[in-house]
Amino acid sequence: MRKQPVQKRSQLTIEAIFQATAHLVEREGMVSLTTNKIALKAGFSVGTLYQYFSSKDEIFRAMVQFSRESVLKELSSFMYRIETRIDTQTIDPEQFFRQYIQICIKGFAFSNDEFQSIKRLCWLVETPEETSNTLQIMVDRLRACLKYIKHPYLARMSATRCYILNRSLMGCLRSASLERLELENAQEFEDVLVEMILGQLQLSTQTS
Repeated sequence: MRKQPVQKRSQLTIEAIFQATAHLVEREGMVSLTTNKIALKAGFSVGTLYQYFSSKDEIFRAMVQFSRESVLKELSSFMYRIETRIDTQTIDPEQFFRQYIQICIKGFAFSNDEFQSIKRLCWLVETPEETSNTLQIMVDRLRACLKYIKHPYLARMSATRCYILNRSLMGCLRSASLERLELENAQEFEDVLVEMILGQLQLSTQTS
């Protein structure tokens, strides 16, 4: 980005650019997209847009970075709250992973807000390296949390299990987002993902 959005007004401008870009791609596709169209859709001049981005590709890259960093920050904040609890040994594994998955579902696939189309566009333009980098950060942060709290059941989540868990989760959410999956039962979608993780721990929802 040419200009960092420090003030609230600048942050709202960036969000407007992101939303306009995602909406146009949803309606017209990526090939015909131009910075002029984005500025018009966002409601300001192309000169204002160029204060922040030099091209539509630069907008794409910023959208991916913004979206992924937001999810990673929320995941890290959640695990920090877990790490600072005084009763870490009594944490319910099912509830731990349910909250983890809820953040991922909202951040990578379904959110029912104006950022829904942005999530889908991020999957379209994200490079394999960017996906791998996000995945590695998730794995490292989760492993650090589980090692720190030393929970008797959660300790079973080895580095390999953490990788498989996050890779499986990301693959499912990516497909759901790109395929525009319409959930008949959102709770069931979440429950099945939780069961998948508990299965890796060789636990069930009844014994956790």
